Amino acid sequence: MTTAKELHDKAMDSAFFATRERTRGNSEEAARLFEQALQAELAAITELENFGQMDELTRSIWHRSAGTLALDCRDYRLAEQLASKVLSQDPHPAIAWELRELLEQVYFHWNLDRSGLTLGEDEIQLSLSGPEVGFGVVNHNEIYGRVDNSSKLIYRIVERRTAKPFREGGSPTKDVQSGYQTFVSAPRTGSFAVTLKLGNPTGQLSFPGVLSNPIEIVDEFMDLIEFINRSRVAEIQERIPDPAYLRNFFGLAKKIAPDGQRIRLVNFTVRRGEEERSVEVAKPASEFPRPPIGDRVSNGTESIGLQGTLLYANATQGDSNEIRIVDGDRKTHRVKVPQGMMNDIVRPMWDSLVEIQGVRQDGNIILQDIWPVEEDSE
Repeated sequence: MTTAKELHDKAMDSAFFATRERTRGNSEEAARLFEQALQAELAAITELENFGQMDELTRSIWHRSAGTLALDCRDYRLAEQLASKVLSQDPHPAIAWELRELLEQVYFHWNLDRSGLTLGEDEIQLSLSGPEVGFGVVNHNEIYGRVDNSSKLIYRIVERRTAKPFREGGSPTKDVQSGYQTFVSAPRTGSFAVTLKLGNPTGQLSFPGVLSNPIEIVDEFMDLIEFINRSRVAEIQERIPDPAYLRNFFGLAKKIAPDGQRIRLVNFTVRRGEEERSVEVAKPASEFPRPPIGDRVSNGTESIGLQGTLLYANATQGDSNEIRIVDGDRKTHRVKVPQGMMNDIVRPMWDSLVEIQGVRQDGNIILQDIWPVEEDSE
């Protein structure tokens, strides 16, 4: 008789190969293998419950595994039942929160499927999930901040693909703005989703002076988000060889990513005919890789971290690439901002409490990374 352990191992093997096939784009084979893995895991749980001694930790882990496989198979009701069954019976504390997060993902995807959304080929659905997301409501900054930064990223993709020098300030040119405006649909309930549509109000796809079809821009946006979510830095560099555009992409991607607390999942979905592609970003922004430029520490260079209020420099004095950080001791630190970071990444944080990471070189502090710090309300 096949033992519970053998069935569990079979399930894990099938899940491994299913994930590999999904990564390769073989959706039908991936679906078959995920279903095979799910049935093996369910059989393992039944075998152990009926004929063996299942300690609470193993029971919790195997139910979580089966629930995750049910989610992969889009059997949301089964995934909900598996997670809820263990949560109702005082699961092992080490797994309890993972089961709650599994339920959160189940409801997230379930609501998306129930929305009956039809996407055009030049449209991207942006969806959020996490404690800040209620039934049809979400903190304004969480959703529209990500909409705004997604729009900025789209404009930067267009500018780079049309061989425009990196725009350090100001607005995109008229041809870019007219051809690639971002229109936002009304939000949908449950997981909270909106649709970003590229193009102009008439729906035309070609514009004088614009070289890239909006569908190509959507596909590149999805590729880049998937690359950074999987830390595939070399592939990002291959797509974005220009250092300024590269810094800019890494900075905007971190603003779009979940923080891991208020928002735990950011999902982008596009549709091509009958095929649907989703990129699910669950990695918090704090775990994203840094841009592979400007990070080398050479002789005479030291790493430095600072926290304080961000103040902008007087651009009329020729120091528009410089910011000032006023720390808790009211000491002012001048920080040089590399090309690609000022307009989209740094400027929105002016007059806010921030933390920076940089290097000190030849008497100057050169910015590498910057992020907002929540001020204590007490």
